[in-house]
Formats: sequence, C-alpha cells, structure tokens
Amino acid sequence: MFLKKYIFGDTAVSYVETPVEGHENRTVIGLAVYPKDAEIEPEKLCCDSLVQVAFTGDEALIDYTLGVTMRNRTSTLLHVERQMREGDTVTTVLSDGNGNTYTHALEYSPKTGVFTTHVRYTNHSDMVRTLEMLSSFSLSGISSVAGGCKNTMGLTLTRMTSAWSRECRLKTESFSALGFDMSWARYGVKVEKFGQVGSMPNRGYYPFAAVGDNTFCLGVQIEAPYSWQIELYEEKETCALSGGLGDFESAHWRKEILPGESFTTDKAFFTLQKDLNTVCNALVHEQDRRLSVPQSEEEMPVMYNEYCATWGNPTEELMLKMIDALAPFPQIKYFVIDSGWYKPEDKGWCNAIGDWNINRTIFPDLSLISKRAKERGMKAGIWYEFEIAGRDSETFHQKDMLLHRDGSLLTSKNRRFLDLRTEEAESFLQEKLLRQLRENGFGYIKIDYNDNIGVGCDSEDGAALGEGGRQVTEASLEWLTKLKDGIEGLVIENCSSGGSRIEPKRMNLVSMCSFSDAHECAEIPLVAANVSRVIPARQSQIWAVLRENEPDARTIYSLCAAMMGRICLSGDILKLSADKIALIQRGLAFYEAVKEIVRRGDILLIDNSVEYYRDPKGRQIYIKEWRGQKLVIVHFLDDESVVGLDMKGYTLIKQYTDLEFTAGETLEIHGEKFHAGAFLLQKEI
Repeated sequence: MFLKKYIFGDTAVSYVETPVEGHENRTVIGLAVYPKDAEIEPEKLCCDSLVQVAFTGDEALIDYTLGVTMRNRTSTLLHVERQMREGDTVTTVLSDGNGNTYTHALEYSPKTGVFTTHVRYTNHSDMVRTLEMLSSFSLSGISSVAGGCKNTMGLTLTRMTSAWSRECRLKTESFSALGFDMSWARYGVKVEKFGQVGSMPNRGYYPFAAVGDNTFCLGVQIEAPYSWQIELYEEKETCALSGGLGDFESAHWRKEILPGESFTTDKAFFTLQKDLNTVCNALVHEQDRRLSVPQSEEEMPVMYNEYCATWGNPTEELMLKMIDALAPFPQIKYFVIDSGWYKPEDKGWCNAIGDWNINRTIFPDLSLISKRAKERGMKAGIWYEFEIAGRDSETFHQKDMLLHRDGSLLTSKNRRFLDLRTEEAESFLQEKLLRQLRENGFGYIKIDYNDNIGVGCDSEDGAALGEGGRQVTEASLEWLTKLKDGIEGLVIENCSSGGSRIEPKRMNLVSMCSFSDAHECAEIPLVAANVSRVIPARQSQIWAVLRENEPDARTIYSLCAAMMGRICLSGDILKLSADKIALIQRGLAFYEAVKEIVRRGDILLIDNSVEYYRDPKGRQIYIKEWRGQKLVIVHFLDDESVVGLDMKGYTLIKQYTDLEFTAGETLEIHGEKFHAGAFLLQKEI
C-alpha cells in the first residue's frame, strides 16, 4: 500500500492508496489534507484519485455517475512510479501501465500557506488518446474534523455568485441543505457541479469554493480563463473536491493527444485555514506574491477615467481640459480615455467597435493627450475592446478573421469575435492596436470585453468546440504579453462588462481590473468588499464618480467605497466647486495615509446586513489590519442607526467622514442613509 505523509506549516498532506469498492484488486492514489494536529488515520480515509481524468471510451467505476460527473472513470486507476520531495515541492509521477503517464506537482508557499497544484498528462503509448477531462486538482477524504473524521455532518460549502454589477457575493450552504447526506446503505453518489461556459469566467460563479466546519476551512481557487468547473462529490463517509477546465459533458471540451505529446492543466491554489476570512486572505496574498507589474504601479496611484463624464463621447478639447483640471490632485497619475474615440460621425460608440480608426474630427491629434498628460506628471490611457467587432464596423464582415461555429459566423446580437489564432487577426491587431498605442504615446490600456463566445468555436483541425474556445482564449492571454513586450512599462487594465473576466490566470498578467460596472449606485461598497476577498486590493479598481451638485455625504460615501482598492475617479471634474475640491483632497490624503493597509493588510471583518442590493437596507462594516494599524470603513444604506466597534488597545488617529462619532474604548458611529466614514486606528504600545 502506498502511503506518504508530509507536513507543510500547519497542514498535513497525505498520499493514500485506496481500494475501489466493487473492483477487486483495483486501487487509486488519493490526496488528502488535514490540520497537522488532527487525530486521523490516513489509511482509513475514503479517497479517490488525485488525478481525475477521462478519455473517450472510458468506463465509469461508480454506479449512477454517467451524466452527472466524469470523475472516477477507469483511467483514474493509477499507480505511483516515483515520488520526490524537494524542499516545499512534491512531484508525483503516476502511470496506468499502458503508456499514459501523469506528473502531479504540488508546491507549498511558506509565506502564504497556499499550495499550488497542476497536472501534466503525457501520451507515451503508440495511439492517439482523446482527453475529455483533466482536472487541475482533486482533494479527497474530506470529512468533519469536529465529527472525528467519520462523516461529513456539519460541513458547509461556500461559493461566490457573480453577475453583472453583482460580482463575487458569498453563498454558504450546509451539506444537509445540498442533499449531501450519506444513504442508509452507503450507496449512491451526490455531486454539486458548478462553473461557467465560455469566455467570461466570472459569470454565474467565481472559480472558488470552500468546504469546512467550525474547526477548519479548506479553500480552493483555480485559474479559469475559459470554461471551468468545480465539483463537490460525496460517496460514503467522506467527500472530494475537484476542478479545472470544463469537461466534455459540461463544456464540449475534448482534445486529441498524439503519441509523444503532453497536455498541462492550468493551476489550482488551495489552503487549509481556521475560517473563511483567513482562507481568502491567504489566497489573495499568494496572488499578490506572484504579481510582476510596471514600476509606476508600485505606489498604487489614483486614476481618472472620463467615462462617467462623457458617456462615450470624448473629444480632444474636453480631454485636454480635464487633464488640466486634475492639477489639484497630485495623487492622480493615470488619465484614461474610455470608449468613443474611434466612432464614425454617423454611428454610436457601442456597435462601431472593431475597426479602431481614430475619428480625426473629434481627435485631430490623439497624441496630444499623452503629451499633455506627461507634462502634468501622468500616463495617458485609452480604451479598446480589441477581441470583438461591432455590427457597425467593417471588421464585422471580415469572415476570414472571425470566429465560426459549425461553419456559421458566431454572432451575439451586435457583436462578433476575432479569431486570434489567424494571421489576418494578428496583422490587423499589430497595426490597429500595438502600433497605434505606440505612435500616440499611450502607457495604459483598458481592455474591455462585453460578450461571451459560449461553448466554443470551430478550429481548422476539427477540434471540439470547447477546445477551439480554449485555444482562442490562450491567444487572448498571449496578446497581453505581446502588449507588455511591445511597450515598456505598459499598464494593463482587465475589464469585461466590469468584473466578468476576473480570474487568477488573467489577473496575473495585468496590472489591475475593473472591479465591476457599478459606476455610481448605492451598492458599490458591497460589491467592492466582495471582490476584495478574491483579488489583491492593488488590482481592484473601484469607481468613485464625482458630481458637481451632489451632497458632500455622497462624495465621502463614494471615496470611502473606493478605498477598499484602487481609487478610480470619474465624473464632473470640470465643474467642481472649490469646497468640493477641498473635500476630495482630504479624501485622497486619507487614502495616502492608509494605502499600505489597503495593499498589504488582512481582512478582519466584512459585516454586511444588506439583503437586496437594489433596495439596500442595512449597513456594512469593513475592517483591514496591517502592522498594528486598522482601517475601518463603514457604509450606511438605511435610516439612522448606530455602530459600535471595540477599540480597546487602539487609538483613533485619523478619519474621513461627516458622521457624528465618539472614540473611547468603543468607536461609536452614528449613521445616516447613504453616509459613510473611514477611520484609521493605531495599536497602543
């Protein structure tokens, strides 16, 4: 029997060979993780394979699974050829004895407590094999520590639901509510399978899951640039959690692997912690640790995007005036022109995307914007949706460089999609995107993406639709590298109807993202707090739209919400009174004082009592801590109420609010509807 146990930090990692019930002399190698001090016997855990793989023609090992899950097919019957631990990495090579070999890599980060894993399949046989599923991770033997590791009673599943302007909202359900009770005869399986199909990965759900009870929380996040899935699977006393690229049954993905060829999954990240907040903090810190961004990003500068001032109608004259109007705010280092700079005289900006011809009537010399911005100490940025062509563009009819499905052009209402695998698309974007950015001196690009290709597209080699979509997505990610290589110090913003392409792989290649398309609605602080659980704060760009006639309370409300990440100002910059400018200056000065907490701190609390975001009633308390300082941000979305926070051992040293408050052993804040406050506390020595 193969049994290995390794200790990493506070986590015990066990590789366990387990017999497959109903299949004499057949075993699988499972991977289980538990707190290192948990009293368990790994050999008694009910594990299934740490490599979840399925090929065309595979048989199911377990009854009642066909059509429900592709887990536990005959190709998971593997043995360990060799296993090596080198420092914080364990590499396991497994084989079925018939030429199918898998390299399972597990890497631990002592700085964050996060494990990274992926799987590489290599076809050493003499025949073509057709993959229909290969998961990035699979953890099994999961049970309730509180229950003595004998069953799953008391466990919960936490996911994050996502929709337009509703990104990453927590949803926690008990196993019993999910129907994950073991049957009386220990027979039958239960599967909760969720994910997303297509090219907008943060839609429906964010690629995250957490399982735990009141003693531990196991959290997982996966790279998911295209169709993805996560499965919670229960059979007998324990359960398993696995996920990765969407499989054939869910996302029409299958891929032929020729003899001698390999296929490697995207990465998965998991951590075992005491609670959900600690899990999210660890996963975010691990993402942050992997980032490599331009030097201009290191100080987390504030930006101004003109979209909520012109709503797609920018002009050269207006842009130059706006740049000059930003002089009172030295914290602003990026000025971004949003959509509309390319629109023809007789067309709207939305459906004219795709040709990327500068409108010389409204922008006689686009390079003047970057020159003026540079004179004022800023980088100039510009908006593109370069992977898509709108109905009012000529590119919409260029069939040779557009995606097809089953021979027909792939069309979603007024949008078609560039086939980034083609030479035609490559040449077009080299000219209209990369050269145009260079010639006009832009050091920042906002890349938007406002529709979804769904299950996939045709390929010249006849690959399955899902594989075609995966290839196009890989080409999209390659363009991020081409842009960075082509323009030194380029800052890239990832936007997709707001936050619809937030996921670890794409986020690792960009400077920041649009957290949401929640531009100036009341629920911005709620969405901003949710998104802060899954991406580094220095990557989360949050709108703070300024209006000339809005009450001061509303300005403070907006700025306090944006302080959960990167402040992106917009709105009436040309019409602000001196008093309003002074109010904004105080807010930005406070942000400078707390920026390191925002960037590096741990979330201690997100206490949100609001149920309906569009009719918000309640309040939200958001607390982050770093090196003895706490940032407390409170938003009130209802009638008058009072919030009291324990301040023992801390002193209030700075605040940005118009609310009444008292600070002693308790920070007592008297709230009013659509008012907010941000408070900086210092630990007493």
